[in-house]
Amino acid sequence: MHFLSLACSLLLPITSGATSTIQDPLSYRDLAGGYVPPKSANVTTLLEFINSHPDLSVLADELQTIGGFPKAFDTEPTWSFTFFAPNNDAFELHTGTYFNEFKSTPKGKWWLGNTLLSHYVPNTNLNSSSFNETYQRFQTASYLYVGSQVQDGEIILNNVATVVEKDISVTKASLSWFGLLLFCATH
Repeated sequence: MHFLSLACSLLLPITSGATSTIQDPLSYRDLAGGYVPPKSANVTTLLEFINSHPDLSVLADELQTIGGFPKAFDTEPTWSFTFFAPNNDAFELHTGTYFNEFKSTPKGKWWLGNTLLSHYVPNTNLNSSSFNETYQRFQTASYLYVGSQVQDGEIILNNVATVVEKDISVTKASLSWFGLLLFCATH
């Protein structure tokens, strides 16, 4: 009996201390340390480019809230890719109250991360000459397909998003801004 009370008095603080340090598994954590790949001095990363353009300030702010995205976007790419960056007008006009309320939740952050992956085309350098009047599709990093077509001299994505600036090179990447997100209404 005396042994049981001694064991309880010794183990109870250990087990209660262990349970109080467990974090919510759905929350994002800041990971201190870790490997940071080196960057060349003359290279502009995608994150640096986004941060340097006032028209992409909402995207820059949202990237900071999604786990892993700031480090990934700040990595010097050694591959070709295309990123269709939603500008401030896209966020302001076409995300709505639902998005603004939902984005603070873990599932909302996951959803925003998946949405941004749908704007990223890996291992492909799409430029304005890649598009024509024929409706064609290309696959994004989220394995979804995006339809594209040139209409009246403008590149239209999924019949809703208009590319407003194109053929911007960042290191080995081609970056395009478009004025509407893929989940918005008509253009």
